[in-house]
Amino acid sequence: MATKVEGGRLQRMARLAGLAARTGRDLATARAKQVLTNSDALGVGEALRPTAERMVEVLGSMKGAATKVGQFISLVDQEVFPPEARQALQRLLNQAPQRLSPAETRQVIIDELGATPEELFAQFDPEPFAAASMGQVHGATLHDGRDVVVKVQFPGVDKAIEADLRNAGAMTAALSLAGGMFDARRYYDEIATTLRRELDYREEAKQLAEFRRVAAPWPEIALPEHVPEHSSSRVITMTRLRGPTLLEFANDPNVDAESRFRIAGQLVISSWGPFLSTGLIHADPHPGNYIVCADGRLGVLDFGATRQMDPSFVQTYWKVLDAAMADAKLPLMRVLTDAGFELGGDPVQTEQWLQALSAIVEQPVRKPYYDFGACHIAVDVRKLSQRYPAVALQSRPPENSLMFYRSLLGIAGDLRLLRAAGNFRQMTAEIMERSRAQGFLTGSIASVA
Repeated sequence: MATKVEGGRLQRMARLAGLAARTGRDLATARAKQVLTNSDALGVGEALRPTAERMVEVLGSMKGAATKVGQFISLVDQEVFPPEARQALQRLLNQAPQRLSPAETRQVIIDELGATPEELFAQFDPEPFAAASMGQVHGATLHDGRDVVVKVQFPGVDKAIEADLRNAGAMTAALSLAGGMFDARRYYDEIATTLRRELDYREEAKQLAEFRRVAAPWPEIALPEHVPEHSSSRVITMTRLRGPTLLEFANDPNVDAESRFRIAGQLVISSWGPFLSTGLIHADPHPGNYIVCADGRLGVLDFGATRQMDPSFVQTYWKVLDAAMADAKLPLMRVLTDAGFELGGDPVQTEQWLQALSAIVEQPVRKPYYDFGACHIAVDVRKLSQRYPAVALQSRPPENSLMFYRSLLGIAGDLRLLRAAGNFRQMTAEIMERSRAQGFLTGSIASVA
């Protein structure tokens, strides 16, 4: 039980820095032991389970940005931890430890909405069914019979977020566990703006309304409806989407390959459909934010971190996808520089690195069949960056694109969790065709010679 989120800057920095150091040491020790003793993967996985459990306990109890770091690591960097340890880390995606007690939840609702749960709802479950970085979620029924969820923000999480933002150095060290090439300092303003906006559930309601508008042409996607009369800046009520989360669906051994690929298609649509047609991106794609609905649709949740991308950035990705569909190559250094990327180093080496990087990350859309269950894109990208360290370290996407890449990496992690396999090239072509038909951002895209 957590009566208040720990918000002291120095205390949070010490816990996070200590966790990063100890986790790095555990990983190095496990890898060395595997090499020296020829241990199998099962033995390494069992050895690292306590490490993962420690990460869940520390990052989950700290809440705020710290929990989001844990979610990012568990989803994006799946090769770092063996399966046994990954299963422990996945609890951060929708079952983070330390929740509010029923009495604490009741008091937040009274403070925010001016009435008790019994007065506001025909039925209210005092025990949350999900909890994560900033709040916990309760099931309820309105007096008009509607099935809803009530998200209640943890008291003190705003102070924890501000402490974490001031501790940007320690956060950067923790993020290095998930790749080592990410310079969070350059993107501080974007990170800070996004996290602060996520704290205001009135902003989330606005983002939900906008996402519902732009997602209307995509009937495969189910979205909740906001209930404004039962919402505030720290409590938000929405209609409930029922079904297993994407994480539960992905881990179900009875789900067949065809169903996995169908849900994968809806997952890609939920991200790339609105992005290609309007530039709007859902930037918190961890698998606890998706529901596999009984009617066959994929439900999308949590709209605190959507991002409207610039038309020029969207058009750049149209050029990239058009080239992939045509099995053509683009002059990537020129295309990306025009889109606001900073690309340093020797121009010849930079173009070589970009072409090799493109060949790796575009495999799912350039091949007629791709198996995300056997995907090694993240590992291959790291190896490539080690071959071109100077170029990789001097290359930076635009600061305002951070949430787009958070979404891109998250969706890729979801597809790997699903172990989805099939013709993603055809899937992408169909999404592009439907997006073009909407005509919002695709009409004036010039070809690139």
